[in-house]
Amino acid sequence: MSLSTKDAVSAVFRQAIRKDLQKALHTADDWDRYVAITSEATQRINAEEAAHARDFPQRLAEAKQMILREENGVRLEHPLPTWAEKHSDADALDRKAGERVRADYGHRLAVITKDELDAFRDLSAEVRARNAPTSRHEHQPTRSYNRSGPTQT
Repeated sequence: MSLSTKDAVSAVFRQAIRKDLQKALHTADDWDRYVAITSEATQRINAEEAAHARDFPQRLAEAKQMILREENGVRLEHPLPTWAEKHSDADALDRKAGERVRADYGHRLAVITKDELDAFRDLSAEVRARNAPTSRHEHQPTRSYNRSGPTQT
């Protein structure tokens, strides 16, 4: 399965956030929390992939039933134009149900990724707050720039 441009950019962005966060982590507690966030997200993704593969036929049948219920009240019986090809309703139903199941799966994976990125942002904010200077004097330069030179007498 090839990645769309949006998925590729999202993966690059996620990797950049990870690398930037890894540079900022200095304590063992920070690293432990980073590893916990990463492993939890990996476990959730693996569980979702396994459930998708295992339950795909059942989810497809449920999606078909839902589509049929949605379309039952909207049936309009118009004669088919002579030039139009007649497509099987079963094929269209299978296609719609498959698209819906795959979209739901993609949405669940996106939620897991968003949760992981939110946890990374929280960890990064805590690290930045802890490493931030506590007083204004830490920002001042250490050298004196008032030097006497040829223009000053």
